[in-house]
Amino acid sequence: MGKGRTERVGQLLVVTAGAAQALATERLEPLGLSPRAWGVLSTLVESGPQTQIELATATATDRTAMVYLLDELEGRGLVERMPNPNDRRSYLIHLTAQGRKTQRKAAAELAKQADTLLTPLDAAERHQLIELLTRIADHWDELNAGAATREGARPAQALKALQNLADAAEHEGPRPPARKRLSRPR
Repeated sequence: MGKGRTERVGQLLVVTAGAAQALATERLEPLGLSPRAWGVLSTLVESGPQTQIELATATATDRTAMVYLLDELEGRGLVERMPNPNDRRSYLIHLTAQGRKTQRKAAAELAKQADTLLTPLDAAERHQLIELLTRIADHWDELNAGAATREGARPAQALKALQNLADAAEHEGPRPPARKRLSRPR
């Protein structure tokens, strides 16, 4: 173990997550995006149009904060609200052409971020890390099946996004998600 680091898994994950967040913010700020805004744009690319509640749940964002975030993204022309044909009380959030373009630029920048973060690991180690973290996240999802959905915690989805970024760094560009998640009716 290097540099006198602790063997406490939680602390190592917090330190690593902080580094990933700092690098992501550094790459996203020039594009006028926050990590949460990136999460919304990417979720819409991966899953298609969603309601505000579905987006809030998928990105682990407070529902009130999601309203403000969507107002900002809509004001910039990156998303648009359209009536939900299945529920006239809600709107579906759609990416605009500008939103797709911005998301692609951000994905390319974040691929560089992932490469910077994972530089100490070779390709096999990167895939192994992602596989191990995904197994832990999936186990956590199983342990918290009801609570995770209600509270908006989606670690497996976040780790899948990290895997896409790591793969993008290796292949010079983001790859499409392995499978499309279908949203559950509320």
